[in-house]
Amino acid sequence: MMTLVPQTLLRIGLVAALAVGLLLGEGLHSAASSASAQEVHVSGPLAGADAVKKLRLWREMRLHVEPFFAFTIGDEYSRSLIVGGELRFHFLDWLGIGGWGGYSVAKLDTNLTKEVESKGVTTNANRLDLPDRREFTQQVGRINWWSGVELHFVPFRGKLAMFQKVFFDADLDVFVGAAFVGVEERANAVGQPSLSDVSFCEIAGNPNDAGCLESQQARSKRTAIAPSFGIAFSAFFHDFLGIALRWRGIPFKYNTGGTDNNKDGVIDSNDRIRQFNNMFSVGLIFVLPPKIKTTD
Repeated sequence: MMTLVPQTLLRIGLVAALAVGLLLGEGLHSAASSASAQEVHVSGPLAGADAVKKLRLWREMRLHVEPFFAFTIGDEYSRSLIVGGELRFHFLDWLGIGGWGGYSVAKLDTNLTKEVESKGVTTNANRLDLPDRREFTQQVGRINWWSGVELHFVPFRGKLAMFQKVFFDADLDVFVGAAFVGVEERANAVGQPSLSDVSFCEIAGNPNDAGCLESQQARSKRTAIAPSFGIAFSAFFHDFLGIALRWRGIPFKYNTGGTDNNKDGVIDSNDRIRQFNNMFSVGLIFVLPPKIKTTD
């Protein structure tokens, strides 16, 4: 008799727990059903209104012409000052394609270059890297021209205000594509007679370049192909006029210092080092056709 009591209590507890579970499940189901069936009714002047009205389409089916001035940043030895232009056509307000190009019109030597010119010491051990410290700027790598094609996305746009008086439309332009870069580097050279004791160089056209002085100014040119990507902030002040602040990254390899980076006694393509080349540009946007369209 005593053994039947615990079994009976256990059965009653299981039945009670099952009943509570069923009741909770039914209550949650009813609450979810009522919540999913509930509708939000908007009354007043906004009833039935569109989410956005009179949206100004700055880009859709319009051509953007953008002359710009740019400069490279993060360079080791020499920064480039660039003048160029960009042409973009947008099929949609958030999607477009464009091409750009520019020429390096001047260069600015970095502090590192100035220190090499003023403090560098040439010996037979480093003659291939620095034949003459006073001519170091003649051997560093340079970029003569830039161009590329890119796909443009505009994920964010809005309206900004200055001093609560001047209002203008603005957006963020994200782009990705391919770049073609005109690179100028120090020409190939071989240090002789040995790696640690260089007294002359072998270069194209001169197998006995005394002191490697001619090799320091010998140049080679090529076109590098690299990915390009970046982001731009654009602000529009008139139906056909705006301004763009743009950052662009173009990573590729080249020999920035004209030195034997591979330490094999030879200056050639193996001495190219991957550089994350950056440029920042300021452009003036002209939009065609000049009359802007708006949505209903």
